Amino acid sequence: MPTDRNTLVRDLRGFNRFYTGLIGLLDETLTHSAYTLTEARVLFELGRRPGHIAADSGSKAGFLARAFQIDFGPAASDIARELQLEPAYVTRILRKFSAAGLVETRAGPDPLRRRVLSLTARGHAALAALQSAADRDLTRLAANLDDEEVAELSAMLTRVRHLLGEAPASERGEIT
Repeated sequence: MPTDRNTLVRDLRGFNRFYTGLIGLLDETLTHSAYTLTEARVLFELGRRPGHIAADSGSKAGFLARAFQIDFGPAASDIARELQLEPAYVTRILRKFSAAGLVETRAGPDPLRRRVLSLTARGHAALAALQSAADRDLTRLAANLDDEEVAELSAMLTRVRHLLGEAPASERGEIT
């Protein structure tokens, strides 16, 4: 039976409200951690793509960057673009992470003296804790499903991602 676009929009919005509440996305912090959802996403991006180029050592940093002796340069822009956030907001998050010892900048390998932004051991531990907590929460969500329902839900989620335009994991270079 065909569904019109208005019904689809209503159904998508209803599902978004349901799922947002179910997994606690509107909670002040993610999985009862010290991080907001956006901060957790930035941490995840840093862990997923280690070695972001931070800035060249001769760049003209702004007042705050000079005051804190930190310039996250293109790394903030790259992450902001991927997460569809304002670069200034990502820079504030990166400064917070730097002050907490979660990220560091170090000399890069190229001759242009670019600096590389990466997670510290503390940053990797924070990311691992977040991922572990999220995995536990999602495991609890599916705890009452039998094996057939788990397979069905997994197939449905894959199908939704495909229908809404995400490339298959094999095309993204991911292991499924």
